Amino acid sequence: MPIEEQVRAKADRLQQALQPVVGNVQVESALPPALPLHYRTKLLYPVRAGSDGRPELGIYARGTHDLVRIEECRTQDKSLTALGIAAERILRNLRLQPWNEQRGTGFVRAFHARLAPGTGELLLGVVTRPGLFPAGAELAEELFEAASSLPRSHGKRVVPTGVVRSISDRDGNYLFGDRNVPLKGRDYHEDRVDGLVFRLRFGSFYQVHRAASAVLYRPALALAGNVPGQRVVDGYGGVGTFGLRCARNGARQVEVIEDNSVACGDAKHNAAANGLDQVSVIQAPFAQAEFAPGADLLIVDPPRSGLGPSGIKRVLAADPGRLLCVHCSADSLVRDLTALTAAGFVTEAVRLCDMFPHTDHVEVVSLLRRPQSPPA
Repeated sequence: MPIEEQVRAKADRLQQALQPVVGNVQVESALPPALPLHYRTKLLYPVRAGSDGRPELGIYARGTHDLVRIEECRTQDKSLTALGIAAERILRNLRLQPWNEQRGTGFVRAFHARLAPGTGELLLGVVTRPGLFPAGAELAEELFEAASSLPRSHGKRVVPTGVVRSISDRDGNYLFGDRNVPLKGRDYHEDRVDGLVFRLRFGSFYQVHRAASAVLYRPALALAGNVPGQRVVDGYGGVGTFGLRCARNGARQVEVIEDNSVACGDAKHNAAANGLDQVSVIQAPFAQAEFAPGADLLIVDPPRSGLGPSGIKRVLAADPGRLLCVHCSADSLVRDLTALTAAGFVTEAVRLCDMFPHTDHVEVVSLLRRPQSPPA
């Protein structure tokens, strides 16, 4: 489907779903300057046994846990697709045992790689069960060597920075571990964008669209309005991607709220590395975070499930002047806006940010306010 039709169809579906909540507010959207191909900068492949019992890497067929090996992909960065093929060969040669989620047997659960588009730095990770890992050093060396000879990514040389072992004690289909140990090199890589540097360790969330700044962050912050001299609270703030941009744009005070300890460490580092002393980081679930009410701007970027009742309650207690909601699910957006509208918020603008072209997924930014009470 031509990209113009994709964006139009997504905007139309979103408008129809939101109409009972937002009334006459029109969903804004914009077309990309060029056809978005090979935009995805993260690879996460489960490792499962093939028919010969040896490791196979790929993604699940929709609605199943049947693995599809990836030889070519028009959304994933070409260098990552090549790396996934090389990683499968290396795991097979080292005779590593793939995870079986039904039986709870095997050792290697997943392979992960993330590319920083602004620097070309690449961080690799292998997710395993606990226990001794005699082949760990050799695996890291071979993965690092394979990553060092990958094709260029959109004209930029790919530079591996490290290989991390992520250890998972959980049963089932979890593809990330709870403890991360460097096997070679650094346990982080860096991206540079919009005049900022972001340190990203294994386990920290980062948007996967290589043009996320142009597609999401700049339009979202333009929608939010001017922030110089204002107080901003960045809920579900991750490594500070929204909060640091607000601070760089002149916000007087920025509080980043994040539950993940790894991401909190990165956010604190990133604030210091960029000389943004007005940024503080609060490690807590957003619904339980303690911060003063009355911020000029509250940003919330919840997971796919949305704010939920506890998040809505925290937003109401925060009583912000403006509320910028970032949702990656139309269903959770409708639920949250319905609850916020019932509590007195009014939706002023909605923008579709097409972070996932060639899929049905959406990223939506909404600006809300609470009307001021009339004077007595």
